Amino acid sequence: MVDASPYLGIKTSTNGLPLANYFMTEPTKSIYGSNNNVTVDNWFTSVSLADELLKDPYKLTIIGTPRSKKKEIPPVLLPTRQRNANTSMFCYDQEKVLLSYVSRKQKVVLLLSTMHQVGEISEETGKPAIVQNYNETKVGVDTFDQLCTNMSCSRKTKRWPLCVVLYVMINMANNNSFVIYSNNTLKRGEKSLSRYAIDLSRRLADEKISGTNFDVKYPPRNCSNFEYSK
Repeated sequence: MVDASPYLGIKTSTNGLPLANYFMTEPTKSIYGSNNNVTVDNWFTSVSLADELLKDPYKLTIIGTPRSKKKEIPPVLLPTRQRNANTSMFCYDQEKVLLSYVSRKQKVVLLLSTMHQVGEISEETGKPAIVQNYNETKVGVDTFDQLCTNMSCSRKTKRWPLCVVLYVMINMANNNSFVIYSNNTLKRGEKSLSRYAIDLSRRLADEKISGTNFDVKYPPRNCSNFEYSK
């Protein structure tokens, strides 16, 4: 997690922007002008937003899945019985590429990209490069949410500030530090997320509790007894 913005329902102040545009431009402020690509789902994807992000000060490209009912989608790109599986159609408009890919009979995947300039097809898989890039990068948010769920200190509460502290400040910070720790450790996979979180919590609390640093000797899984040595 690099940047985020809370959704407060109708109380969300978007400064006159549509919700999708606001929640696309607000969390990406730290990468304005970087020419990086952002992968988004169908709630965000639109032709107008794709055009806007190419301009200053954003200078960002996107890959996203537009909804088939949007007026910008030509009817010829929608699913028909005449189109065979694993076939692709491309539409070009300035710096935008719109792809219609038939993954199986009468199942069409629509993708809008400002990252790609031409419609390339992989010789190995037979899939367009846009589809492959989207599949490789679309799971970031889902994976992060899964990590927060698997090792969570959140509790049921009606106090939203407590939800922010538990979920955002603790769960997300714990996962971010684990990612950094894992990438900086020579032995990848040396420590699981759960054991890392236990070790981190002990070390953070130790100074306040006893003023002594402990080395944690991890027990087998499903064991609640820990041994410590000064």
